[in-house]
Amino acid sequence: MYLNVFFTPAEIAPVADELSARDMFMVIDVIRATTTIATVLGRGAARVLVAPDIAEARAAAEKIPGSLLCGERNVRPVAGFDYGNSPSQFARLDLHGKTLILTTTNGTRAFYACPADATRLAASLYNAQAVTAYALASVRERGGNIHLVCSGELGYFALDDAVCAGRLVLELQRLQPDIPLLESADAALTLYRAYEPPAILDHCNSARSVIEAGLSADTDFCMQISQCDVVPIVAGKDEMTDLLEIVTAAKLP
Repeated sequence: MYLNVFFTPAEIAPVADELSARDMFMVIDVIRATTTIATVLGRGAARVLVAPDIAEARAAAEKIPGSLLCGERNVRPVAGFDYGNSPSQFARLDLHGKTLILTTTNGTRAFYACPADATRLAASLYNAQAVTAYALASVRERGGNIHLVCSGELGYFALDDAVCAGRLVLELQRLQPDIPLLESADAALTLYRAYEPPAILDHCNSARSVIEAGLSADTDFCMQISQCDVVPIVAGKDEMTDLLEIVTAAKLP
């Protein structure tokens, strides 16, 4: 078992043949999609369907009565949607039993970049301790390696996701000090130590864009570490919409 970081989803395809179906993929879009997913499941949502684009999200909402259409493009909420992508807003809602359909600029697409047969988790600072414990226990049980997948920003490297990956590396090291790190994981850990949250907010485009949109409550929310014990996991594809379905992972024995 080793620990690796993909700094953008595009890095996965060139090495796809070298990856194992037993590998674990932890998708990161710390500001804000994966923080939002953990938040809404923590507020009682039954599931989140992640859509690669707005058209697919709208089509899915038409097929599922009572679902909530949520998301953003370039930080801004999408016209006609029920909600945007604000974890601080979702944290105040009662979402018990609801189906949310979520599409975002970067994060939701990253789930689709991972191998279709792989186990995929939504990881963030907010659920760092819980999601790393689950990932490590799962891989110990079945074998494979752990890959942290940074969503990036519009296809490019995003410092905030890389710093979050570094924190997750640190959490995994605490659980298993001898876990081998590829150079990418070591680099992420170094970035975390250089830009330890909340200092990262002064240095990344993602935070700047959200703050300029008047949503500084979201950036502050996303910097909370291990305040949520929800582990969101891709359960497969929803048969009605063909979108990836994310639910709360069952506790491992």
